[in-house]
Amino acid sequence: MRSYTLALIISVGVFLAGLSSGYIYIYTFNVNPKVLLGMVMETAPARATVARAEAVSQTVQMIAEAVEVVAPQQKKYIFYWDSVRYLSTAIGILFTNMVTAFGAAVTPLLPVLWQRKITPRFMEKAGRRYDPELSWRSYFRYIVPLPPVLILGFNGFVISLVTSIAGFIDFMAPEIAGITCLAAVGMKAALNSRTPYSVESSYNRFWKVSFYSVLFLMVGAFMEARLLV
Repeated sequence: MRSYTLALIISVGVFLAGLSSGYIYIYTFNVNPKVLLGMVMETAPARATVARAEAVSQTVQMIAEAVEVVAPQQKKYIFYWDSVRYLSTAIGILFTNMVTAFGAAVTPLLPVLWQRKITPRFMEKAGRRYDPELSWRSYFRYIVPLPPVLILGFNGFVISLVTSIAGFIDFMAPEIAGITCLAAVGMKAALNSRTPYSVESSYNRFWKVSFYSVLFLMVGAFMEARLLV
């Protein structure tokens, strides 16, 4: 069983590889990072990310407005509008970062679920013989590493574009730490993808790692919201 420490080291390496590839692409091909970042932000995943953050922020503000209607005399003691905007923005950022981090951590379990629940039904309906061990060795085990590798690499690439334009901003450090620590859980599953059972056993410390990762993400979200509000 490969350890979480090794998975964390590899996760940092993948992130740095994405970061380096961004700098190499910008300076080797003399690409304007603003143009490239604009193209990235126009992609469907980026638009969905922004939409999630805005939706959560608007929901928090709607709740604050509802409380004001119910108990307007308490607003000056409970809610100040600037504080509401700050809090809602921070929660929106936190939610989006958590989707990214938990996605990298948990999605390696999807091949296990698919191989156990979905594929047998298709094979049964097709009337074909199905060997779970053979199917796992043939292709399912190679799907497990894709989510953490792609998410870490892409985030490193985007960070390289942002830092090329604005430099390294303080809130990036805790956000990168939180995402990388959680993604390392998915990377550990990838390193232990020999069997479905070894993938599942890689999540033994999942909630402990999640707790500290979310703390990092919370710090980063509130630091980022401070600059946006």
